[in-house]
Amino acid sequence: MKILITGGSSGIGKSLAEYLMHTHEITVLDKNHTYLDKGRFIAMDLLSLEEIANFFSQLPENYDALINAAGIREIVPPHELEVNEWEKVQKINVTAPFLLAKQLIRKALANHNKLSIINIASISGLLAEPDRAAYVTSKHALIGLTKQLAFQYGKHGIRANAIAPGVIETPLTAAYFDDPTKRALIKNNTPLAHWGKPEHLHGLVDLCLHNDYMTGSVLVCDGGWSCGKSL
Repeated sequence: MKILITGGSSGIGKSLAEYLMHTHEITVLDKNHTYLDKGRFIAMDLLSLEEIANFFSQLPENYDALINAAGIREIVPPHELEVNEWEKVQKINVTAPFLLAKQLIRKALANHNKLSIINIASISGLLAEPDRAAYVTSKHALIGLTKQLAFQYGKHGIRANAIAPGVIETPLTAAYFDDPTKRALIKNNTPLAHWGKPEHLHGLVDLCLHNDYMTGSVLVCDGGWSCGKSL
């Protein structure tokens, strides 16, 4: 299976690329270079519509799957959030996944190929969080995009599913674990009493890739974070 992965230089994307490269043909798109024992790396700034368009204009091959794992977030009260920061989060978290999916869907339709799209969303796509208006909005939108693509293209063998992780220990969340107060807050609000690792998502990605009767699903993996809160 040929799989295109964004955000493969760090965090969840890197973990997925390293996991999948031993059994699949992997191409990683990221602004920052990463070394892979197997697979191909292509430098791309996902903020650049031109770079995305150029990639597909030179793309001779079909992909069987797309994993949108790249993501950024802000931490600022909504009333202080600058519009350029808002737009940057939307471009990386929603627009780039849309454009990549759009082009691969076009190729799949033209060649009568099946396609699996996996969007790494977040429980922030299901719940609000303090000071993350752009991020929360973008992840809600990504889940909406997932459902729209699943609904519209299922009859063509094109599936789309989302994975909604809770607190996963990655470079993006590293600051949480350096703060004893935040570490305690995470543990106390997670029924399993611990945060997640990127490898907790590996099996869910396998499920999305290989279960050909699953589409439009949002798979939550959050240690119980979204089940409820102590009063």
